[in-house]
Amino acid sequence: MCIRDRYYIMESFTEETLAAATKEIAAKVLKFQDFPKKGICFYDLFSLLHDPRQRSLVFGSMLYIIRRDFDGKFDAIAGLDSRGLALGLHLAEVLKVPFIAVRKPGKLPGECASASFKKEYGEDTLEIQRHCVAKGMRVLLVDDLLATGGTLSACDKLVETCEGKVAGYLVLFTITALHGEKMLKYPELVKTVISLSD
Repeated sequence: MCIRDRYYIMESFTEETLAAATKEIAAKVLKFQDFPKKGICFYDLFSLLHDPRQRSLVFGSMLYIIRRDFDGKFDAIAGLDSRGLALGLHLAEVLKVPFIAVRKPGKLPGECASASFKKEYGEDTLEIQRHCVAKGMRVLLVDDLLATGGTLSACDKLVETCEGKVAGYLVLFTITALHGEKMLKYPELVKTVISLSD
C-alpha cells in the first residue's frame, strides 16, 4: 500500500507501511508547550483526528499493532478518559468487540469501581462500570499517551477489581524518558505506535 495516496486498509498494512505512517504522524501532530501547565509539552491527538489522512494513519497503525501483537488475546477494549475514548471506541467498532468506557468520577451511572492516581500535572480518579467487565474478561487498555504511567496503572486496578484481566496496553505515543511502563503491573504488554524523546 502506498500511503502517499491512499487511506488505510488494515489488511494492507505491513511493517514497512507502519514505519512510514508513524514517521508522518510524528511530523504532523501539533505540540503545545506549557499546556495544561508550565513545563508540560502537550501532544494534541485531535489535531490528527481532524485530518482524514492522519486519522486513517493513526487507526491503521493501531489496528495493525493489535492484529500483530494481540490477536486472539483480548475480549474487549477499554478507552481511557478523555482522548482514549475516541481511539478505543473506533477500534472496538472496527474489530466488533465490546467497548468499555473508563471515565472521571460522576460520569458513569450504576455501580462503579474507582481508582485514584497521580499524573504528570496533578491527581485524578477514574471509574469503570462493574457490569461491563465480566469475570475473567481480557481487556485491552487504549490511550493516546503513556507518560508517567499513572492513568494506565489506575486502569490495572479497575479491571482487576472487577475480576477482569489486563490483556495489554496500546498507546499512540510514549514519552520514553519518563519510563511510565515501570508503573504498570504488566510492563511487558505495552505496545506503542510512536516513541517520543520529550
